[in-house]
Amino acid sequence: MPATDQIAQKVIAVITETLHAKGKTDTDVSLDSPVDRRLGLDSLDWATVVVRLEEETGVDPFQEGLSRELNTIADLVELYAAAAG
Repeated sequence: MPATDQIAQKVIAVITETLHAKGKTDTDVSLDSPVDRRLGLDSLDWATVVVRLEEETGVDPFQEGLSRELNTIADLVELYAAAAG
């Protein structure tokens, strides 16, 4: 079971790589970054991020639906950490 800080590093790395693949190299990704269009990712990009995170963490926190609102990267990290158990 990965620690929360390891999950945070993976989440930030995957999001940063996805942004770079779109040519957005000037975006600073942190735990306080929003998980909406202001970050520079569209819905297809987020789907790619979720698939990569499932592959890298071995968990799918969306399997049973989303029970709370996600506003920031920190919220996403908490979701993956809870699913990892």
